[in-house]
Amino acid sequence: MFKKVLVALDFSGPAMELFSSIPDLKKLGLEELLLVHTVRVELRVQDGISPLQLKFLEKVKEKKAQLEKEGFHVEIEVPVGAPVEEIKRLAEQRDVDLVLIGSVGESSRVRELFLGSTVADMIRISPVPVLVEKYIAIGDKARRLPIFTDKLATVLMPTDFSPSAEHVYERILEFSDKMEKVVLLTVIDKGDTVEALKEAEDEAERRLLEWKRKFTEKGINTLHLVLKGPASQQIAFAAEQEGATLIAMARRGRGLLAGLMIGSTADQVIRKTNRPVLLFGKKD
Repeated sequence: MFKKVLVALDFSGPAMELFSSIPDLKKLGLEELLLVHTVRVELRVQDGISPLQLKFLEKVKEKKAQLEKEGFHVEIEVPVGAPVEEIKRLAEQRDVDLVLIGSVGESSRVRELFLGSTVADMIRISPVPVLVEKYIAIGDKARRLPIFTDKLATVLMPTDFSPSAEHVYERILEFSDKMEKVVLLTVIDKGDTVEALKEAEDEAERRLLEWKRKFTEKGINTLHLVLKGPASQQIAFAAEQEGATLIAMARRGRGLLAGLMIGSTADQVIRKTNRPVLLFGKKD
């Protein structure tokens, strides 16, 4: 599914934690890695990159050698420019299948892995799916929640039944053999009347049962939920309650049920959850 992955690295401590995602990605088809560390123009020193960045790149090179011993093909790119634009350019140029990037929850005391709006901008403009790894603070260290442990993955899939959400559904079906449980979720946060709200709930129930059938036919334990309230809040809540190890959703959507994945919902989910979030565009 994801044979070639671009790993976006800054030179913070938690950046190296992204490499702990490799075992998970290997189960999803990983063979090649493109490690990208962008040197921001405003941070570039006169004679090149800073000693701190050079030290970080030495660690990256050590990791490259280790991964190559494990059988992966690994390359390193160190472009100069705006991180989002350089990551996008290399993702297109190198024909990667996935961008791996890191973020921390808003309640974490660990400093943000990517400063400013890099993560938010990346999920909007990436030409390929984006896996946003989340970190939680354990003392002075950052820790990620693995997608696969001793069990197969538990995937939460929010949907508004838009074409984008349908695309996510088809992509997730591609690795159904790697899943132990699927939770299909629709959030309804608006309704002009009680009757309209009930009608939306009934329609959501009907559509979710249609989606559920394909997963149950593959022998996967599948649950479907229709919740009310703010979409991002309910998605994060359901992920926690159901023990999801991955949230898979569209970057944007516009479906029959108002409010889900419109505007900044994907951004808000990333901020609120400590679960990894896999985001797809319409066609990627």
